[in-house]
Amino acid sequence: MAETLGQYLKTVREQNKLSTRDVEKKTGITTSQLSRIECNITQEPSPTALKKLALFYNIKLIDLFQKAGYLDPEDIDAYTETCFKGIEKLDLEDKKQIQNQIDYLIFQHEKEREDNNDI
Repeated sequence: MAETLGQYLKTVREQNKLSTRDVEKKTGITTSQLSRIECNITQEPSPTALKKLALFYNIKLIDLFQKAGYLDPEDIDAYTETCFKGIEKLDLEDKKQIQNQIDYLIFQHEKEREDNNDI
């Protein structure tokens, strides 16, 4: 069975050693609201709450929107196609190779910034 949005958020919170009170202080999301989300009582948390959690937990908002049911794979594919002309013609392996190149370029840029900060 796939991990629910609530289970995922609770896992992330606990991995970061945060209490529900910590989250409330930083996001304004009450402990009771967060608890209802984590226990899957709130089936459709607000996009605003999800955005606050994504920013605070440093996780991808798009992942939360998918887990909440606001976006499905077709939505993501449609968006990606508008960003990268012709990408729909590539298979999954091609897309993975492109992502590896992007990750490498990001790594190189971060390394360059670190090297410049050491000077």
